[in-house]
Amino acid sequence: MSLNGIDISNHQAGLDLAKVSADFVICKATEGTGFVDPYCNGFIQRAKSLGRKTGVYHYATGKSTGKEEADFFYKNIRGYIKQSVLVLDWEGKAIEKGPGYAKAFLDRIYELTGVKPLIYMSNSVVNNYDWTKVVQADYGLWNAGYFAGDQTMGYTPDAPVYGSLGAWKTCAMYQYTSSGRLPGWSGNLDLNVFYGSREAWDKYAGASSVINDPDGAIRNGGEMQKDKSQKGEVSYQVHVRRQGWLSWKCDGEMAGTTGQNRRIEALRIAPPGKTNVKIHMKGIGDREYQDITKNTILGTTGEKRRIEAIAIEGSTKEEELHYAYQVHQKSKGWTDWKFDGEWAGERGGSLQMEAVRIRIAHLILEAHVQSESWLPKVPDGEITGTTGKSLRLEAFRLDPFENEIRAKAHIQSEGWVDYGIISKNTVIGTVNEKKRMECLCFEGPFEWRAHLAHSGWTDWTLADGIATLGTVGQALAMEAFQIRMKR
Repeated sequence: MSLNGIDISNHQAGLDLAKVSADFVICKATEGTGFVDPYCNGFIQRAKSLGRKTGVYHYATGKSTGKEEADFFYKNIRGYIKQSVLVLDWEGKAIEKGPGYAKAFLDRIYELTGVKPLIYMSNSVVNNYDWTKVVQADYGLWNAGYFAGDQTMGYTPDAPVYGSLGAWKTCAMYQYTSSGRLPGWSGNLDLNVFYGSREAWDKYAGASSVINDPDGAIRNGGEMQKDKSQKGEVSYQVHVRRQGWLSWKCDGEMAGTTGQNRRIEALRIAPPGKTNVKIHMKGIGDREYQDITKNTILGTTGEKRRIEAIAIEGSTKEEELHYAYQVHQKSKGWTDWKFDGEWAGERGGSLQMEAVRIRIAHLILEAHVQSESWLPKVPDGEITGTTGKSLRLEAFRLDPFENEIRAKAHIQSEGWVDYGIISKNTVIGTVNEKKRMECLCFEGPFEWRAHLAHSGWTDWTLADGIATLGTVGQALAMEAFQIRMKR
């Protein structure tokens, strides 16, 4: 059994797939590390609506590395994974880079998706290079060889294969002409035959390959961490399912994914001082790592083993080192912030960690708001209180650690109250008296801003003991504030 199909790109802009017969349609998606074909998604969605099988290909340029080109391709075709056959188009200048470059691309896509792509090349390239390692890795061939030269023709599924197939011996697909003519399109088309059924096509696309994963199928959509690598006071990196090591994040940025069912399998932390970490892993339980470095791998790779919870604790001889962290756990979302050795995530609940945020905590804050009582503790850098809920801030506590901080507050019906140097037990404001906090004044090594009813966020202001944020005599509530330390 075989299928007839075409491969197209922006060069066929305007082609109406409803008017052109094809069992499958393969579309150019990307080229190099900078070009995305603007017609790809439209062609793919139209083909799917017509019940056609689909594929997407990357045109290699050879101007960077196989891995970098694969990462760019993957970034732009995530929504087609497990639905469309993936292909590396190996022609042009890229050929000069040799099979090693191509294999690096193929290996990286397999690592990221669990799907083994096909590789497209002319029959002369098949025979002029040593493709043994690519064949041994089980990457299939899409052979191009024009048995009738430039002669125009329609679908010819029994076209004789042009030339030897080298190390492959057989091919999954054959492009036998670039001078194809089909009703519904006035120009030439590349015509191809796939040697298999629709079910076989789905297997090449990897549609059934997720059933062996213990955590189920990867989902489209959701959120992926930002690509740009970032280093800061504390930096961290996660190894996630079918993605491998993602770029470094720092100082409270999200590392990982949400809504895609991708487990964190391992992570690395670049600590600013002596740091100990505990993690809870599927099938292993708790594991402790003492005095870690940025090269310490916390967890496992290549074992399909999820991390379910984490606890981080640090200290130095010169000063205390406090960690704040939270995790995004499958079906539960983000946990509250945890501190200094507390567990974030549910141990033994069979719920994977999917993302993590880590900060060095210079302060810990806790807000008491209207109708909500005391909210969970947060570190500096996060919002203390609420926004968008029209709930007044009534009181807060601030653990300064080794910092010296002074505070004054203007409270409804009480006026200004000077709390002097505060400690972690100082309650600034009132509790259970339904009194709004209206204005604040801080003195400490930070800058801050306030969120006020009806006007939103103020500008950032130095905590110099003089400047105030809020209002006096206007009966307007402060709803939240945010502190960021001076570096």
